[in-house]
Amino acid sequence: MRFLFVAAFTLTLTACDTPRSSSSGDDQWRSVDVEVIQVPAPVETVGHLAYRGGLELRSDNSMFVGLSGLEVLEDGRVIAISDEADWIAARLTLDDRGNLTGFTDVRAALMRNEHGRVLTTKSEADSEDLAQMPDGRFAVSFERTHLIRIYDLNRDGPFGAAQMGPRLDGVARLPSNASLEALASVDDTLLTAAEGGDEPTTPMWRAPVGAREPVPARYAYPLSDGFSLTGMDRMPNGDIVALERFYAPVVGARARITRFRPPSGDGGVVRPEVLARLDPPFPLDNFEGISAVQTADGVTRIYIVSDNNKSAQQRTLLLAFDLIETPAPD
Repeated sequence: MRFLFVAAFTLTLTACDTPRSSSSGDDQWRSVDVEVIQVPAPVETVGHLAYRGGLELRSDNSMFVGLSGLEVLEDGRVIAISDEADWIAARLTLDDRGNLTGFTDVRAALMRNEHGRVLTTKSEADSEDLAQMPDGRFAVSFERTHLIRIYDLNRDGPFGAAQMGPRLDGVARLPSNASLEALASVDDTLLTAAEGGDEPTTPMWRAPVGAREPVPARYAYPLSDGFSLTGMDRMPNGDIVALERFYAPVVGARARITRFRPPSGDGGVVRPEVLARLDPPFPLDNFEGISAVQTADGVTRIYIVSDNNKSAQQRTLLLAFDLIETPAPD
């Protein structure tokens, strides 16, 4: 279930590798102008997904870049994060048929650490995914520092101090830029996994939120065909939907959306089902964030968002799909 985000929205988007100020001027939401361009697709369905509209999001604000994590709430509001520890809030608009047509009321603010201090440098502010927990709080995973932080946006807005999430065993061995890329909430636990690389699997942790001792990676996610894992979310029926990314300079970008049961027991490799593979001429970019929500008519809607890496050659794309229901693998 998605909880209503009740804090007032507003925005601030950031420049990049230089430290950011934590002055009192940061203690407010600030709005950002975003141009919205409709993105058509060459087909109505791809795999087990039906295309329900897409948007290219453009902004002259230097902080509206690097969208890496996404949660769409049941009332159409969006909470997203950049990969430089910015909160971004917006509202989706749909047409009469339920297709995605708009991205409005965009606002943002700076993310903070457990001491209430703004995360100022890329080395500490590389936030990659977020997940809304059953109690309405948001968990955020960080690369480079290999941490999970928990934020109570409903109570504090973006200005309260974070609470440290569960500690994970073995994360120090992860590459700094291929660390905790994917995160989902499963009951009273957080499921997180590393992006992965050339190995056939990447480690996955299922950690109780209140764990006091480091939790080992008992599970693994399989990788193949040059894809890496960039995002996860819990689906309305309790399954996990995952987003995979592929990029090669000559071939270009590809994306894959999969589904699997939350892992349990002593350990092992999960067995994802491929829901769809996105290849040209489908609109593509560096997709990193994924969110699943139930529509008013009971359909599972999946959104994915791309990180444009601050590059004029890349785009921030937000695409919507409806699941053409099939049973998940055991």
